[in-house]
Formats: sequence, structure tokens, C-alpha cells
Amino acid sequence: MGVRDIFKENLRYWRNKAGLTQEQLSEKIGYGTGYISEIESRNMFPKPETIDAISKALNITPAQLFEEQGCPKNTITFDKEAFVKEISNGLFERLNENMIGYFEERL
Repeated sequence: MGVRDIFKENLRYWRNKAGLTQEQLSEKIGYGTGYISEIESRNMFPKPETIDAISKALNITPAQLFEEQGCPKNTITFDKEAFVKEISNGLFERLNENMIGYFEERL
């Protein structure tokens, strides 16, 4: 996978993780609504200043847009914090139900 493809995949990944549409990110960095779409779907490549603006808008470093191991096509990525929270909440609910049942049977 070439540097452009890595960049595009990482851009798409970090944009989605930030909860932004292509249009929202385009506007956030001061470009027309189709700018990010052009980058993600074609071989258009932004200038260094634009890469800085994109990374700032996504709250990441510019280097994260180029890390091959960060590319979702090359690695399994998921939101660890959300996963832990989901598992913890599920365990808490089950424990709570079991404890209520335990005390209802005995009291």
C-alpha cells in the first residue's frame, strides 16, 4: 500500500472516529464541502499546510495520518475505551441483577 492510500485510509478512520462527515471536516478546515471527499475518493493529495489543518481539526498529529500500522486496512483497530466501558456496564448490570435476586430470595 502506497503513502497516498495509507493517508486516505487513515484520514477516513480518524474523521469517522471524530464523528465528522466529509463535508463537516472540509468546512472545519476552511475548504468547500467536497474537498475531503476528493482526497478520500481520488488521488488528490493535500499541501503540507492543509495536512496540518486536517490533523489539528481531528485532534491528532500529522504523523498519525501517515502511520502504516495505524491504517485500518492493515490492522485491527477499535475504540478500546468504548469497548471497556461497554463490557464494564454490562458486567455491572448483570452483577446488580444477580445481587438483587440473591437478596430477594433471602430476605
